[in-house]
Amino acid sequence: MYLAGASVGEQLTIIGLIVPQAMGYATGQDFRGVSSSFCKISSFLYTGGGVFALVCLYLGAIHRYLQTCRSVTKRQWMTLKKARLLFYCAVLISIILGLPFGIFRSAIPSSKTCDCINATFAHFSFYFYAIVGTVSPIVLWSSFGYLTWRNVRQTRLRQVLYRTSNDIAQQVTRMIVIQTTTIVVSILPGAALNLYAVLMQKDSLLNTPIEQFILTIAQILVYTDSCTAFYLYLIVSPTFRRSVKEMLRFRPRCVASVT
Repeated sequence: MYLAGASVGEQLTIIGLIVPQAMGYATGQDFRGVSSSFCKISSFLYTGGGVFALVCLYLGAIHRYLQTCRSVTKRQWMTLKKARLLFYCAVLISIILGLPFGIFRSAIPSSKTCDCINATFAHFSFYFYAIVGTVSPIVLWSSFGYLTWRNVRQTRLRQVLYRTSNDIAQQVTRMIVIQTTTIVVSILPGAALNLYAVLMQKDSLLNTPIEQFILTIAQILVYTDSCTAFYLYLIVSPTFRRSVKEMLRFRPRCVASVT
C-alpha cells in the first residue's frame, strides 16, 4: 500500500514539474509563467505529490522496521486498519501542505515565470523545502534503515542453522543499504543548493546560467531513486529477479483436478 502510494505521489510530482518543463522546451514558452491556473495546479501537484510520496516512504520504512523487530507486539502493531488510517492521514497531510503553494504561487507577467507572489511565503518555502525535502528524508531514512539493518543482522546471527533464511536476510540487508544510500545521494545536491540559497539570501536560484545548470542536475538526481530502485533490486536480490521472471512469463498456474 505504501509503495503504491509513493509511486502515485512520484507520478504527481513528475506531472507537476517535468511535464510543464517538457512542454516549455517543446514550444519555447513556459505555460506556468503565462497561465496563473496552470502555475497554481502544477505547484500544488509538485508539492503535494512530493509530500505524499515522502510520507508513504517513511511509513513503509517504519513498517519494514516493525516487521524485523524481535518483539511480537511490535511486529503485530501495524494492522491493516492502522495502515489504512495512516494512509488516509498521509493524503490529508499532503493536501494541507500542498494547498499553500497552489494559493501563493502564480504567473508573473513581467518575468513570465511561475513564482511566489508573497514575500513572506517565498522565504518560508526555502525552509520548507530544506526541512521537508532534504533534512527529513536523510535523517528518517538513515535512522530507520540502520535500525532495520541491525534487526536483520541480529536475526541472521540467530538463524545460523538455516542457510535459506540467511540468504534472504542478506538480500534484505543489501536492498536496505542500497535504497538508503541512493535516497541520501539523490537528495544531498538539492540540500546543498537550498542551503546555499538561504545563506546567500537569494530569492531565486535561476539568476545565472551556472545556477540554472546546477539546479537542473539537482532536480534530475531527485528522481534517481524512483528510476533506479527497480534495477537496483533486480541486481542485488536473486529472489526479486525470480519473481520478476515469473511475472514476465505470463504462465497460468496449473490447477490440479480433484477426483
